[in-house]
Amino acid sequence: MVKKALTTYALAVGVLIGPLGTASWAAGGHESTERARAAAYPVGVVESRAPLNVREKPTAYSEVVKQLHPHERVLLACQKRGGWVDGNPVWYRLHGSKGWVSARYVHNLQPVRPC
Repeated sequence: MVKKALTTYALAVGVLIGPLGTASWAAGGHESTERARAAAYPVGVVESRAPLNVREKPTAYSEVVKQLHPHERVLLACQKRGGWVDGNPVWYRLHGSKGWVSARYVHNLQPVRPC
């Protein structure tokens, strides 16, 4: 009976504390969820002198859906080959957007998974 009670107690503490040793209810709610989601995606920095066009498809001939500012940080969802831009065929899909940017003008700070 004592062993069963200790096991139940250990499981209850494990659920509240979680794998990192901090109480999950004290993590900050929405803010910590957003931070964790952002940490799951690689960061890229726009490396252009003028605003960078975000395209609907991974080609320079696709429709522009928005623009990014020089030195702006963006989250990169994945990468794939598309139209060549200055000798670079790689394009990054932006996280949270249905747009693509040429890797020629975005420096990835972490590896980016393929789409």
